[in-house]
Amino acid sequence: MKKHSINIIEAAMKYRQITLVLVGMLLLFGGYSLLNMPRSENPKIDMPVAMVYAIYPGADEIQMEKQVTEKVEQYLFSFEEVEKKKTTSQTKDGQMFITVQLYTWVKDRKKFWNTLQHGLNILMHQELPKGLIGPVVDSNFGEVVAQIITVSSDKRTYAEIEQYLEKRWLEDHT
Repeated sequence: MKKHSINIIEAAMKYRQITLVLVGMLLLFGGYSLLNMPRSENPKIDMPVAMVYAIYPGADEIQMEKQVTEKVEQYLFSFEEVEKKKTTSQTKDGQMFITVQLYTWVKDRKKFWNTLQHGLNILMHQELPKGLIGPVVDSNFGEVVAQIITVSSDKRTYAEIEQYLEKRWLEDHT
């Protein structure tokens, strides 16, 4: 006895009414989604990454590492939301930069960054050296400002405008 399997094309042709209903439903759901989806010229992007930085004027790299970086890292790693394997730190003379990565399951990231900043403020007053600037949590990587400036003229050619602008730029920057 020969077993006959039906493929998707044959099924679509054989059961035409079901295929038309499915296509119609997909079109309706797609149109509904298109009309109701949120839109924005500059959408808010909530990144699971933030930069924690601190500046300690006059401290060398070893002082910065022992007095600031180690204590801040210890505090950061006390949170279960922080993905330790992807969190990196860099210490220089008088500077500390820690890139903090959160797990993707953290939903309210803004609340977490605020909680982290509050805790770092408390840590600064209790355990970190006097004269330290920060630590500061910067999670606003998506906020970018752009400005476009144009120059046009009804009486001048493009080459004349370009030549004028180059002359003005050189005067301002020499």
